[in-house]
Amino acid sequence: MEKIQKTAWSSNDSSKRRLLFLKISLGVACFLVCLLALFRKFDRDEFEAIHTAWMILNGDVIYMDFFQHHHPFFYYLLVPIIKIFGDGIFTLIATRIIIALFFFGILKLTFEIAEVSFKNKLVSWLSVLLMVSISMFSQKAIEIRPDVLQTFFALLSIFLILKYSSEGKRWAFFLSALFLGCSFLFLQKSIFVVAALGSVQLYWVLTKKWTLKQLVFYWMLFILSISPYYVYLILGNQFNNYLFWNWTINMNFEGSFSVLRTIADSFIYNHFIWVFYFIGVWTFFQKGQYELVILSLILLSSTFIAKTPYRQYFMPFVPLMSIISASAINNLHKDKYFKIIVSWIVIIACSYYGYILLKYPNKPQIAKVKWVLQNSDRSDLIYDGDIQFNLFRKDLDFFWYSTNPQKGGLITFQRLKKYHYNIYELIDKYQPKIISSAFIDVNVPSIQNNYNRSKEYPDLLIRSY
Repeated sequence: MEKIQKTAWSSNDSSKRRLLFLKISLGVACFLVCLLALFRKFDRDEFEAIHTAWMILNGDVIYMDFFQHHHPFFYYLLVPIIKIFGDGIFTLIATRIIIALFFFGILKLTFEIAEVSFKNKLVSWLSVLLMVSISMFSQKAIEIRPDVLQTFFALLSIFLILKYSSEGKRWAFFLSALFLGCSFLFLQKSIFVVAALGSVQLYWVLTKKWTLKQLVFYWMLFILSISPYYVYLILGNQFNNYLFWNWTINMNFEGSFSVLRTIADSFIYNHFIWVFYFIGVWTFFQKGQYELVILSLILLSSTFIAKTPYRQYFMPFVPLMSIISASAINNLHKDKYFKIIVSWIVIIACSYYGYILLKYPNKPQIAKVKWVLQNSDRSDLIYDGDIQFNLFRKDLDFFWYSTNPQKGGLITFQRLKKYHYNIYELIDKYQPKIISSAFIDVNVPSIQNNYNRSKEYPDLLIRSY
């Protein structure tokens, strides 16, 4: 009896040490991610989001007056932020801070999904720590992009449906369908989450855990949650326009690449997490615990379908990957092995985040945006072409970005429909105040005679009159 008590106390002490170790490590990792949110270089997609919202605020109509190929709700959400903070740099920082709140919301939801699945605090805390340590997730989850809200509401939906499945709470059933609709409205890539959740529910129907009536009712609620937007589109004769700019153009996007490139890059920095994820998948199959495995494998498989599977495409998958990997790591019986593996994961992640902060600060970008604002008026037109600096000024053409002649939105559209685009004609016609050297030859006479190269930024030219 005394020996059994000593073993129990030893096991309890080990769990407490692991838990304290996890919380301290998580605090360090989260601190570095917060620094990334404040000081790391802005992605072009972030400038795209801010500029899209600014154009909407200034009366332009999405898909009609300017190019966009994502659902509009995220940009409408940014409009009041720009209205409050104005056409200036602080809008960028303030928006990243707001997005960081959703990042921490995703951490909380990951914890809750692990908790409702395993009822184990160690697995729950470790799941969150692993997710923060996955570089392709944390770097994207602090950016101003619709993927963050898509992932937040998708995880909220998954948590609620798992809660309903385990505890039978009817309100969770209704809210799960509603928040899945919210996820889809923020970004159409949630169609993959829809497929994953639908597959899990079909599994529940086949195993008699759900009835067919529950399945049908859930998806009726989902359709009801997104139907007001589609009714609005149909009544306004905009449905075909919506289909083209949100679905057709994305399915034909030029510049595709293999998803294995993104996975290989992630494996370099997060190899242990990937290895233990596949160990966990195998273990769950052996035990007959299929829900999280089905969700994660379908979301991972969906990245192979995408034509341009950038890191943000993995965002809904990574929390589930982290939970499964955490469960496998937690099964390590020797405490020293557990700490060695987790320490290695965290050290690599934190070292990489520190490197990114030093290598890619956002200060030069902010200075460039300020220079453009100081050397132009609200009435001036700007040619950017690559979303590098123009946030709060009007553009020359419907295709204000993604104008690379080899890939992107413009070339994709031109291969689907006839569209005349000549940047030199546009510059001659509209005489923009500032132009970029992106995708144009600045040595043509019409530009050389009318523009002077900026001393501070050699890639920018300012009109000489």
